[in-house]
Amino acid sequence: MKKFEFILRINGNIICQRYFAVKKFNQKVVSSLDIMYCANNCVEMIQDNLKDKAIDYIWNQFNPYGIQDPEQINRTSIYEKEDIFDFEIRIDEKIVAARRFTGNVYPQRVRYSVDIRDLIPKIINHIQETLGQENISVEY
Repeated sequence: MKKFEFILRINGNIICQRYFAVKKFNQKVVSSLDIMYCANNCVEMIQDNLKDKAIDYIWNQFNPYGIQDPEQINRTSIYEKEDIFDFEIRIDEKIVAARRFTGNVYPQRVRYSVDIRDLIPKIINHIQETLGQENISVEY
């Protein structure tokens, strides 16, 4: 019995880790393009979730009557201290797909309080479907 899992980290710290089963696991998927497409789709789901939360946070902080002075504008680069998100799909603790993306495009409050509980079933279902499919893409 193989052990399947996905892990989401920020700066090496685990945000979310879930184990799951895959019916009719197809070993050929691990060496196909489909596993990378799957990881990319999962990361897009997470990024869309973070973007929505960033928009909500920024909108709640917006004050249409406030006047911004030039001294209030933060002119430091957002990439001075970069926060890196890592997404991994593992089988028996071996990484079969990984994807890395920056978190600096999201406000600090959003990237340090990531909550993807509502996405977990979608992510697991997508990975299960990919690892269980019979027709795979092997052409580059």
